[in-house]
Amino acid sequence: MQPRMTFETCRALTQLTRQLLEAGEHTTDTHVLAEGRLYRVAVYLEPVRADQLDEVINRYR
Repeated sequence: MQPRMTFETCRALTQLTRQLLEAGEHTTDTHVLAEGRLYRVAVYLEPVRADQLDEVINRYR
């Protein structure tokens, strides 16, 4: 099981997703500086099929 993300992280990712979709994009990449190091960040949006919803929801229980 993946570690749970904080509410703030989930909120930031939701905002990023909305901005990407509003711009008609499904991918982006950039570099960020955090804790004195440079990191490459890539985001790829992949819609979840209806038949996979139960599986995805169960990951968060």
